[in-house]
Amino acid sequence: MKRTLAGAVAGLTLAGCLFRTAEAPRFYRPASAALDDAHDGPAAPAAVDGVAIRLRTVRSAPFLGERIVWRASPVEYGLYEQRRWFELPSRYVRRALVTALLETPGLRLGDDPSAPRLDVEILAFDEVLAPTHQASVALAVILRDGTRTRLDRTYAAQVAIAAGDGAAMAQAMGQALDEVVRKVAQAVATELTAEKKPPLATRAHGAK
Repeated sequence: MKRTLAGAVAGLTLAGCLFRTAEAPRFYRPASAALDDAHDGPAAPAAVDGVAIRLRTVRSAPFLGERIVWRASPVEYGLYEQRRWFELPSRYVRRALVTALLETPGLRLGDDPSAPRLDVEILAFDEVLAPTHQASVALAVILRDGTRTRLDRTYAAQVAIAAGDGAAMAQAMGQALDEVVRKVAQAVATELTAEKKPPLATRAHGAK
């Protein structure tokens, strides 16, 4: 009887080890000023002057989803099981870009189909583990005006992560996101407003 009871207890203990519930996932949101000030879209209050622009697509690689990506080298990536984004990175980037474009002088964000259009691809939204622990955000940007490509570049930002926990990572990721969308908005404004600048006044005939 004692042997039977001992065997039953051992069996239950082993079953508990095998079928123990995994740790519940933790969800994070980038600590981004642009997200805190985010608008729902171009219908939000915007400048009445400036060059019109339309934000069209913001897409990302399939692996940049809910589960947070870690990167140990340029060729080694992985996904955390418990650390996850509260929303998809593409949604964070779109909202942050809308805020940056609306707040950039010289631009007027809207839905005009004839306006220059901005397409964005997220290349990185990663926690880099080595050689430096940092948050990395990289965006490939194409600005088209009709059939003309006005801008085709990649913009990136990296911010050091102060600690090993998820909250520190989300804090740094938000800062990197803010930095990179500012770069994109400023580059777009510089490109689109360059042709609006009046030419330098020519000297009068005979002037020295």
